[in-house]
Amino acid sequence: MKSLGNLAKTTFLEFGNAIATSNTSSNPFTGGGIHPLTRYVMNYIKTLTEYSRTLNFLLNDQCIEDSNPALELEDRQGIEDSFSSTFYPTAHHLLSITSTLKSSLDSRSKLYKDAALQHVFLMNNIHYMVQKVNSSKLMFFFGDEWKREHIAEVRQHATSYERATWSSVLSLLRDDNQRSHSFSKASFRERCRAFSIAFEEVYKSQTGWSIPDLELREGLQISTAQNVIQAYRTFVGRISGHISDKDIKYTVDDLEKYIFHLFEGSPRSLHHAFIRRR
Repeated sequence: MKSLGNLAKTTFLEFGNAIATSNTSSNPFTGGGIHPLTRYVMNYIKTLTEYSRTLNFLLNDQCIEDSNPALELEDRQGIEDSFSSTFYPTAHHLLSITSTLKSSLDSRSKLYKDAALQHVFLMNNIHYMVQKVNSSKLMFFFGDEWKREHIAEVRQHATSYERATWSSVLSLLRDDNQRSHSFSKASFRERCRAFSIAFEEVYKSQTGWSIPDLELREGLQISTAQNVIQAYRTFVGRISGHISDKDIKYTVDDLEKYIFHLFEGSPRSLHHAFIRRR
C-alpha cells in the first residue's frame, strides 16, 4: 500500500511537471479559444474523481512536503466546511494541478501581441475550468470559494478586454468640453472617419477570435454593445446637425448588428458587409 501510495503521488507530480513544461511553442493558440491542454487536463482530473476513495486511501499517509503555497489549502473555507481530512490528499493534488495549468495558460497568453486577445484567451480557458468543476464531482474537492474566485477572474478578464479594445476607439467620440463648441464640419467628418476606420479594424480582427461558449460570448457582446452604442448614439446626436447623413458611415443599428458578429471564429471584412448593405 505504501508503494502504491508513493506511485500515485509520483504520478500526480509528474503530470503537474508535464503541464508546466508543455509550453514549447512560440506561436499562440489560434483565435484565443479553449486550448487543447485545458480540455485534456480538466477531463483527466474529472475522471480521477471516480477513484477518489481509493486515491484518498493511498495518499492519506503521504506527507505533502511539496505543498503549493498558492493553494493555501488549509485556509480554504469551502473545503474545510464540506469535508473531513480524508479528502485533503486528493484535493491537494487536484488543486495543485489546476494551479499549474493556470500558470501555463498565463504563460501561453503572453504569446499574443494583442493585450485584448490575451484576456479573451484567459477568460475562455478559466471559464471552461469553472464549467468542468461546477458540473462534476470536482466541485466536492474544489469548493464554493474556488468557484467564486474563478468566476470573478472570468469577469475581470472580460472587463480588461473591453478596456484594452475599446478605450482608444471610444476616445475618438469624446469631446474636450473646453473645445466642444469649436469643432468645424471638417473636424466632425474626420472624427467620423477615424472612428469608422478604428471600428472596422476591430471588426476585421475580432470576428476571427473565438469564444466557444454561447452564453459567455453573448454576455461579452451585450456588454460591449451597451458601452459602444451609448457613446456612439450620443456622438451622432451631437453632430447630426452639423454634417449630412452621408458623412456618417454607420448607423447605431449597424454597429449593434456588427458587434454581435464578434468572437465567432470566422474573420469578416466590414467593408464588404457595408457595400452589400448599401
